[in-house]
Amino acid sequence: MRAPSQIQPAMHNSQPSPQAYADSEIDLFELWQTLVRRRLLILASLTFCLATGVAFALLYPPVYEANVKLRIGQVQASDGLLENATELAARIIAEHGEEVAEGIKRDRPFVTGVSIEKGITTTLQLTVEGDTPEDAARLLRDVANSVQARHNAVYEENLKPISERLARLGEQRAALQQQFDDITEQFELLKERDSVQASLVMLERGPIINSINQHDEERLRLAQQVTPPQSRPTELLGEIVEPAKPSKPRKVLALVLAAVLGLMAGIFLAFVTEFVSRIKNTSSENAS
Repeated sequence: MRAPSQIQPAMHNSQPSPQAYADSEIDLFELWQTLVRRRLLILASLTFCLATGVAFALLYPPVYEANVKLRIGQVQASDGLLENATELAARIIAEHGEEVAEGIKRDRPFVTGVSIEKGITTTLQLTVEGDTPEDAARLLRDVANSVQARHNAVYEENLKPISERLARLGEQRAALQQQFDDITEQFELLKERDSVQASLVMLERGPIINSINQHDEERLRLAQQVTPPQSRPTELLGEIVEPAKPSKPRKVLALVLAAVLGLMAGIFLAFVTEFVSRIKNTSSENAS
């Protein structure tokens, strides 16, 4: 076991020496001097990248993006949704997406995305890109109208038997109500002349009242099935409007990225040039 006097010097020796700090400061100063000496190279790189970014922002054709949310309709009495959200998204992309077939792409406008809203499997987000605001909005309307027309046909077909049943129930209920009114009128005529006959007539009202109540309950249940929220057609959640400004290119972002890349590239080239220059100088000194 070492004595305390032997351990203490070792601890002192583990501390960074002042010379190490001096070397670190000298290295940072040299790095700064390198950047100053190669400032023209850095400026040239920055200027080139900025010019490239400006050219990209000015020459890249503008792209306009229109979007809207579409809520798929449903009929409670049938299988629920008028069309599965995943299948609908795939069908829209296949019919109006960018790729017509493998290796073949269509010109704008086209559908760039159909996403199912997170947590709400009945709502889709449709996104369309076009060369002009009118093209983007027009294709989006065409796609939405096509989906709505198809779904409305399915919606009406599923509601038809329920509507017919409601109509028949209404007619039957009206007939039962007429019978009830006729029996009530007979009762009023007989109750003073023949109480026994009046009582018999009164007994006939019981089954009619039960039938009317049953019809009313069924009509109410069916009416709830064909009205929101249990049943509703496919609809747009918002209006389709022409985009006011292009979504691409993002000019500010392009210029910022160009400036950052130009600065980074310039600094990298400055250090590489300095390193190569020092190697040449060292080789020349050794040769002499």
